[in-house]
Amino acid sequence: MSNHRIAGIKVRNPVAAKLHDLILGGQDGLVNVLGVVLGVAAATANTRVVLIAGLAATFAESISMGAVAYTSAKAAREYYLSVSKKEPQEYHDPLASGVTVGMASLIGSFIPLLPFFALPVAPAIWWALLICTASLFVAGAYKARITVGTWWKSGIELALIGMLAALAGYAIGHFLGVVV
Repeated sequence: MSNHRIAGIKVRNPVAAKLHDLILGGQDGLVNVLGVVLGVAAATANTRVVLIAGLAATFAESISMGAVAYTSAKAAREYYLSVSKKEPQEYHDPLASGVTVGMASLIGSFIPLLPFFALPVAPAIWWALLICTASLFVAGAYKARITVGTWWKSGIELALIGMLAALAGYAIGHFLGVVV
């Protein structure tokens, strides 16, 4: 396997670093925005309110994820540089990681919003759940195909974890819609 240098650090497999960043950003954007959208949709039938909340969450989430990926990769790189080189470790290029995670989060965040641009809130909720479950399944299956594991098990795992997290947002929004 060939070695590559990213920001002065030897990285054996830059594809693994990119895959990590794509899944981190894409899944986080999709699941968080779906949770926000479902929560707001459960509390109101106003499509405009759902879209405003979803778009605000999309951009805040994507910028935040990109910034967090940059600062955490930079901190890991700086720690590595301060430690003895007796145990070579692999760290991401902070800027590349930040951009990749931010863009993946932005793209993932728009997936749950798409049905709300075309449909009323009630059917859009069901379409968002269907599209997001399918997207997470495909991402998990793809991850297993290029790494290790059974594609369908990995797909189910990613879809199940993501949907449970997003449905928590729906439950909270439904509860707050009734209480407040």
